[in-house]
Amino acid sequence: MRITVTCRNCELEPALRTYIDDKVSRLAHYFDRVDEAHVVLQTEGHRCIADVTVHASRAVISSEQPADDMRSAFDRSIEKVERQIRKYKERVRHHKGVDATADVAMVSGGVSMDELGIVPERLASEAMTPAEAFSELEELQVAFFVFMNSETDKVNVIYRRGDGDYGLVEPAK
Repeated sequence: MRITVTCRNCELEPALRTYIDDKVSRLAHYFDRVDEAHVVLQTEGHRCIADVTVHASRAVISSEQPADDMRSAFDRSIEKVERQIRKYKERVRHHKGVDATADVAMVSGGVSMDELGIVPERLASEAMTPAEAFSELEELQVAFFVFMNSETDKVNVIYRRGDGDYGLVEPAK
């Protein structure tokens, strides 16, 4: 693991450098592959700020914490990074245990959709414009609405995006 320590407006004491290397190298315990870690120590007036950024296993985890002295700022920052890493590892660990729907269907060997928990829904019976589909989406209070576009005679999907706007999915020509 490559550990880079940068100091801004302060001097790095050898004892603090050894302490930082020791604490950051312990992060490899959580991941198989910790590529690099950047530690930025800076002073702004009477405040000391430590910023720790770790690049590991497709994750970038960082924390910036202020304190009265450099060592406690670094300790607070590295503790926060450790908490974030543990949380990330838990999320990854629980996600790996979930089977994909296609895998479940293959294993089930012809089990009905009801037994798999799949509820079939019917497409709107009549073709409509995107504006009509939008009003239908609002009326039904659903996340998305599948409809036959009367202007193109193709199946479209209108959906509510995470930012509050709406999206329209149309097949390529």
